[in-house]
Amino acid sequence: MNAKVRSILRLCLNPTSAGKELVLAALGCLLGSFLLLFAVQFYADSQSLVSDKEQGSSFFTLNKKVQGGLLLNLSTNNKSFSQDEIEQIQEIEGVEDLGSFSRNHFPLTVHVWPAGKIGLGSAARADLFFEAIPNRFLDQIPDGWDWEEDDPIVPIIVPKFYLDLWNFGLAPSRPEYPALSLEAASSMPVEIWIGEDQSQKMIGRFVAFSKRINSVLVPQKFLEWANRQFAGEQNQKYFFLWEDNEISSPPMSFRDLKNLQESSSDALVVSPLEEPAKRISFQSLSGNPAMGNETARLIVKVEDSHAQTFSEKIGVAGFETNREIPQNVWIHQLARLLTWGSAGLGGLLSILSIGTFTSSFKLMIAQSSGTARDLTYLGFSEKQISWVFFQKFSKLFGLIWITSLLLCFGIKEIFKRQVIEYGLEISDGLSWGTLIFALLYAAIFIGINDQVIRSSVSRFCKITKN
Repeated sequence: MNAKVRSILRLCLNPTSAGKELVLAALGCLLGSFLLLFAVQFYADSQSLVSDKEQGSSFFTLNKKVQGGLLLNLSTNNKSFSQDEIEQIQEIEGVEDLGSFSRNHFPLTVHVWPAGKIGLGSAARADLFFEAIPNRFLDQIPDGWDWEEDDPIVPIIVPKFYLDLWNFGLAPSRPEYPALSLEAASSMPVEIWIGEDQSQKMIGRFVAFSKRINSVLVPQKFLEWANRQFAGEQNQKYFFLWEDNEISSPPMSFRDLKNLQESSSDALVVSPLEEPAKRISFQSLSGNPAMGNETARLIVKVEDSHAQTFSEKIGVAGFETNREIPQNVWIHQLARLLTWGSAGLGGLLSILSIGTFTSSFKLMIAQSSGTARDLTYLGFSEKQISWVFFQKFSKLFGLIWITSLLLCFGIKEIFKRQVIEYGLEISDGLSWGTLIFALLYAAIFIGINDQVIRSSVSRFCKITKN
């Protein structure tokens, strides 16, 4: 059918009636289409924020209780987990993974420069501690987290609520300290002073703000290196030295035993201070016990379905626990609520808009039935007549479809900026799933209305001919 014939048919049929019905159908279709596309896009974005291996999991930190008064705790310093206790925890139903916190064994002071440059403005000073955990327990692994000995910057992860305390507690009471966004806090230089006399200086930077781990974290490589370099004699682990099947001397530090071993041709036999009957070869000790082989805190990954049972069993065992609420839990809950709510409402509106579209075009065809009959007498086919009405519908639906995608893209960009405030990141643009769904949705919607238009034209033409 050439353009001249199409123009004649449009002029003759002039389907301009049922305007109010079409406006209502278009609004319903626009809102329904947008909600459906938004549901698919939001679900895709929420899934991208959560790795599959962490879905349905909770995280707990465990430590032993500190009880009693000052004198009791001065004489008792064994608050670490034994290997047997760790194995018992691993055997609890629902435990998926377990790791330990390692900590610094040297005095540590930090100077934070909120003005963005060392020496500019006032620095916030604090005695601090560093801890490290295996990367698989982190809620995010930021760029630059893999530290090497020659790296000039020490990457640091701090809890997000530390930044909140700064902004809503410290900054309002100290005019020299400004409120900080995530970007501003990440650009602050951090001086790290090591030792009682602060003789060693390093530069650090906040690279992420965790919503799971309530601790100041550094890479394990850095902590191991720093402990080897700066751990003091008071942080050495002590051992008994055995000779002729008996303890031959007072407790000796690892460093003293290492010097003794280097000057002796015989293999030394030692036993840990806390387990004097457990004799081992000094050469079998791996690493430096000055780093602290004791495990004072654990992080445990537990299936959500067993989280409550795990918490109860840990309480009975006498351990203290702090359930680390993963940042992904609220994402799961919000994703389910918005996805199903938007999809349900959008689907209902789309179905209603299909009904309104079909009613509107049936009315338009009925009002043009006399003209359509005359056109068939002149040799025009029902297919050609249907095309005029279908073209009007296609233009209207095409505008609605494109507008829905643009709205969905705009909302996605707003959502992307919001989640950055929580230390999260999502991909740019609409997902492939959303685009594929949009094409399928358009094909179904157009197909239904095309069939209704064709059948309505055919029926009214037959009625008028009779």
